[in-house]
Amino acid sequence: MPVFSRKKTENSYGDNEVIATERVSAIDQSMEHIYVHNQRTTDILRKINCQSDMVDCIDTIISETPDGKMAYNIYLRLANQGIKVTWKNATTGRPVKRYDAEFRRFCSSIGRNNSSGLDGILDTLHGCSIARGGMAVEVLVNKDVTEVEDVVVVDPASIVEFEWLPEKKRYAAYQQAPGKEKKDLYDGNFFYVPFEPRPGHPEGTLKFAPAVYIMIQYLQLIQDSSAVLHRIGYPRYDISIDRETFVNSLHDKSESYVRKASNELFREIKNTVAGMGSKSDFLHFNEVTMQAIGGGVNGAGIDVRAWFEVLDPLVVNAFQLTPVLMGRLNSGSYSLGSVEFKIVTDTVDSMRRGSKRILEEIARIWARVHGYNIVPKVEHNPIDWEKELDKLEAQLKEMQLNRRAEEYGYISHDDAASKTMGTEGADNNNSEGMYEYLNKDFRATQSEDTGQDNTEEKPEEGTQNEPQQQSRSNS
Repeated sequence: MPVFSRKKTENSYGDNEVIATERVSAIDQSMEHIYVHNQRTTDILRKINCQSDMVDCIDTIISETPDGKMAYNIYLRLANQGIKVTWKNATTGRPVKRYDAEFRRFCSSIGRNNSSGLDGILDTLHGCSIARGGMAVEVLVNKDVTEVEDVVVVDPASIVEFEWLPEKKRYAAYQQAPGKEKKDLYDGNFFYVPFEPRPGHPEGTLKFAPAVYIMIQYLQLIQDSSAVLHRIGYPRYDISIDRETFVNSLHDKSESYVRKASNELFREIKNTVAGMGSKSDFLHFNEVTMQAIGGGVNGAGIDVRAWFEVLDPLVVNAFQLTPVLMGRLNSGSYSLGSVEFKIVTDTVDSMRRGSKRILEEIARIWARVHGYNIVPKVEHNPIDWEKELDKLEAQLKEMQLNRRAEEYGYISHDDAASKTMGTEGADNNNSEGMYEYLNKDFRATQSEDTGQDNTEEKPEEGTQNEPQQQSRSNS
């Protein structure tokens, strides 16, 4: 396993770790041949009950239930609002723009399995954080350590064991392919960020684990309600025959003749009822009695609304969302409060901090193999819920702050330009007319201290005050 050699410049960032040139993570044997099928699921409840692995249950809920799909899509769309990658010189800390085009080409070339580049990898990482309890990637570098060949997403559910290594003071993440020995993924260029890990545990938490039990109860309620509806929801006719009156009307009272006559009467009534239309009338003798049952005629059945009212809030809580976003608000205002939305966005931001770290590690390896003495900084675009005028006003306030800091001498002219506009420096160092309001404040303060009028008379031409006036006009 070769050590990264500094081909162009010494990396002052201090990143001297070994870069692996062979892939360590394995592809699951079941994923080597993927057959595309869109078979209809006949019984989602039975499918979930037959699965013993929690991850498989969550996948089924996300892909085949409306609530799971909505909750997953809400988190995914809020999380991926786009990213901004900036580079800084590792020695001076100044912004560097010359590598942006090259890095964009690299971002579009990775993620060959999803054909979506870095955006596809980002969606997959956030999806793993929701449904897998973390996000993990392995960066594949060529044998010459001159280029990053690809970035593959590793399924955190494929990690079978974590083992503490005292000599390395870290956990080893083992992945074991069928029929092969287990491998420590950290032997490669592997990066793993768990989602909401418990104290002392390297594995993450399955965010939708509480939804498994609740969705089983919810699907069971729907199934039972459908059974009740099909049983008593449609009106049926209960036809009874007075056996004694019918038998006495027969001329032959033998058992065989009574059975034969009864069968003929049953068959006649059955055919008559089956052929009746919705507007037909009933005509029968007094030994035959007819009454309708079901369909709400006699009040049979149960009221399932109370059960749904109990389960609906539990479904929302299981996915850690608000009733408005899950479409479960039956009363009250449908507006989303700022505090409610902040809770959701804070949860999303915790996932985005993990993907930010992984993307920075990918970009750092890319810079190292090319020998660039630069440090990446990845920023997720804020969740767009503000008005455009509010954004522009905040940008203008930031510009005024940086300008005032420059005028007081706290930052340089180039630093003010880089902080405000994200450029490497200012176009020019001309500061003519930028300090005018400071001079006015200074003259007003001096006039108050002396109690004199600060108004200046215009000097005559050729006097000694002319250079001073020229200097003030250029300030």
